[in-house]
Amino acid sequence: MHLKKAISALLALLMGLLSGCGKKEADKSVSSSDKTTSTVSSEKITNGVVITALNVGKADCFVIQSKKSVTMIDTGTEEFAKTIEKFLDESGITRIDLLFISHYDRDHVGGADHIIKHYEVGQVYVTSYVAKESDDIDEYNKALKMKGLTPVPVSKEMSVSVDGVTWNMYPPQKDDYKKDISNNSSMVVGMRYGKVAALFTGDAQKARISELLKTDGLQSNIIKMPHHGEYEKNMDDLLEWVKPQYAILTGSKSQPEDDETMEALEKYNVEAYCTRNGNITVRTDGKKITVTQG
Repeated sequence: MHLKKAISALLALLMGLLSGCGKKEADKSVSSSDKTTSTVSSEKITNGVVITALNVGKADCFVIQSKKSVTMIDTGTEEFAKTIEKFLDESGITRIDLLFISHYDRDHVGGADHIIKHYEVGQVYVTSYVAKESDDIDEYNKALKMKGLTPVPVSKEMSVSVDGVTWNMYPPQKDDYKKDISNNSSMVVGMRYGKVAALFTGDAQKARISELLKTDGLQSNIIKMPHHGEYEKNMDDLLEWVKPQYAILTGSKSQPEDDETMEALEKYNVEAYCTRNGNITVRTDGKKITVTQG
């Protein structure tokens, strides 16, 4: 029995390396004709956009920085709040201009109360559908009240632009779902800067993905794969629709992405990066894209 487990673990490791999540660095231009490469700079952001996918276990937390603004998409779990705060502090971030909460599961809203209490927060946008009750949601609501913040429930497609970055919000299109209600209530967020676009899909599952397949304007260079890389039967259709170059998967070593998802990404020649291997940093000047990890 122990030998079988050891063999399974080794096969899983090899699959992860072959899938693309073991890759350390990539650099591509939006224009396939421009093969110029660039290096990642650790200097203060003076132009362009930097997207950081934080390694916070099987949970989502993205920090997007431009010269004059900071946006956060989801806030991980309560357990990783200190990890997120450490990243923000070391990055010199004291204000979150835009905070998006894709849905109300603990791995997306769990750290929100800490962010709201400890940092200045501008505007909060949330999914229009509250599918559950929890202590995490209660603490988040208390923090909002304490800071005098009123979130905007997104019930129809809307956009907001800050510092040259356009954010497009795509809410769930139903008031209820037959299964996976909370995950399928995910608000999907699209980012566009120059010619570069990224799509953050929350925990969208089959029914929500079907809605996205009928939504125009989702074609993106970068996709945050839905639901931590859990495979759905319409996953291939989503990749055909979005046409990404890069994929980010937010899983953990004990709860990694599905092999079928990695096979689909390989099939469509999408370079995959998994947060379980460390923070993922995406830099763009609106034309070129550089991805590094670690």
